[in-house]
Amino acid sequence: MTHDVFISYSTKNTEHAEAIYERLQNNGVECWFAPENIGTATNFAEEIMLGLKPCKVVVLVFSKDAQASEYVNNEVAAAFDEKKHIVPIKVDDSFPEGRMEFYLSNTQWLDASPSALKKENKTIEGCYDQLVGDVKGVLAKITNEDNPDLDEGDNNNVVIPHHQRGFFDRYKIPIIALAIILVAVVGFVAYSGMNSDSSTGEKNETGIDIGYVGLENNGAGSYSYYVFGTVSDDLSNSSNDVIHIDFYDKDGKVIDSSDTKIKDMDGNILGSLDVNKKDVSKVSLQLKDDDNVLYNVDSDNIIEQ
Repeated sequence: MTHDVFISYSTKNTEHAEAIYERLQNNGVECWFAPENIGTATNFAEEIMLGLKPCKVVVLVFSKDAQASEYVNNEVAAAFDEKKHIVPIKVDDSFPEGRMEFYLSNTQWLDASPSALKKENKTIEGCYDQLVGDVKGVLAKITNEDNPDLDEGDNNNVVIPHHQRGFFDRYKIPIIALAIILVAVVGFVAYSGMNSDSSTGEKNETGIDIGYVGLENNGAGSYSYYVFGTVSDDLSNSSNDVIHIDFYDKDGKVIDSSDTKIKDMDGNILGSLDVNKKDVSKVSLQLKDDDNVLYNVDSDNIIEQ
């Protein structure tokens, strides 16, 4: 099946993503949505790219959690490189920073943050409906561009609102000045590193991330939970780093834990758990080097296969 829209989001914003997915689907817009389109024991990163490439529009559920997600950053970067139309909906009061700001500098925004809802006396449901209209407008515009023989009058009612002026347009001079400073700083650091015999050995804290947690019913009251994710090449050959995962029930109590050495990972499975009850509601991952915790990330995105 061909999908028109790819939905990019942090697992911590699953509620927003699910609501957007349902509204778009109910309005005849076919969407690629990870919980619906990725199966068990698949290559998570490969499936994401296979889902993103054919889509015409990427809907980004933007938040501070999306900003911090390596997956979301990679999806937005891929969408930018593929020249996809990116339609962001902002669901908290944070703003893009770093490379995310670069990719979104000239996009048009739908502000559904709590402060905007209060200021404009709107509801989040109303913003979801407005997003549907925006996306359908973009798709209609793309269709018209792909089919120049269509009557231009058919597209007179398509409005793609400017909810917020692009970040680059607003801060062009400071951004250019900052870029010059950063180039100078990076050059100095690189030069210093080339002329130094010492090394900090600092870990890449963004080198590992959870994609989702798959739930498999084995029958006879037996269930298996698989935590899918990715590990960067910087960490994949580590002999000491261990992925420690705690599995929590709905009351916030630890049911059990798993420890997996990165070098012993099975494909994209970061850890797994076999239980007799379907009661895992959240997992918490820690990347450890001996007794030192290098990185933390949680996920409550449980997908039943």
